Amino acid sequence: MIPTAIIGAGNMGSALYKGLANDKVFLCDRDTEKISIATENNRSTNILEATENAECIIIAVKPQSFDELMTSVKDSWSDKFIISIMAGVSLSSLAKKTGSPNIVRAMPNLGVLKGQGMTGWCATPDVPAEHRKHAEEIFAAVGESIFLDDEDKIDAFTAIAGSGPAYVFALAEQLQNAAEQLGLSSDESALIARKIIAAGSALLDEGSKSAKEWREAVTSKGGVTQAVLEVLKNKGVDAAFQEALESGTLRSRSLSSENG
Repeated sequence: MIPTAIIGAGNMGSALYKGLANDKVFLCDRDTEKISIATENNRSTNILEATENAECIIIAVKPQSFDELMTSVKDSWSDKFIISIMAGVSLSSLAKKTGSPNIVRAMPNLGVLKGQGMTGWCATPDVPAEHRKHAEEIFAAVGESIFLDDEDKIDAFTAIAGSGPAYVFALAEQLQNAAEQLGLSSDESALIARKIIAAGSALLDEGSKSAKEWREAVTSKGGVTQAVLEVLKNKGVDAAFQEALESGTLRSRSLSSENG
């Protein structure tokens, strides 16, 4: 593990810090209370102090705070290996504002909070093999990752995987609401929704069957499951979901344009 500084002690930054759990990793945030909650060791509210001896800097601040951050560090990061997990900030913008040609742009999702994250990442051609390996080790500490050979793919990844946990929560919410409407109590409905999602995730994660195969396995001809799925199909749920993800991809692309 090369000396690494994480700038930003929010959900993502704190999750990366805890997942790495290494004495070469420093966590920095100007919010004293926030950083105190995240860690008792290797922490600082001084950005220049935190990054002075770091070879790798992980930028985990909100995109709207990026310009202010770079104003405070001036040109001191031009020789650093930069990993950005900011949504909608392109490699070209990162290179221009940090002065470094050695950059990884990544999009982790909320699963990192439980070590079950899914991260998509791309890199500039100047990132050497040892730094690519370091990036993979960082993402492996909080889940799994895939390398995207074209930066344009990160917009689709963001819409699908980056925002993906919200879709699972939305499904659980719909299941709970529907169960309550059908006469089950709020507590019963919430338990049912949680267990449905958990069981489906566990079965998919073991990898013995695809989502389609599992869906077919529990859909008996003329049965209850088929009746439900046919209504969803007739209502155009599949097409609506595809349209929604395409909309999310376009929004991610427009954010990149807005952020330079």
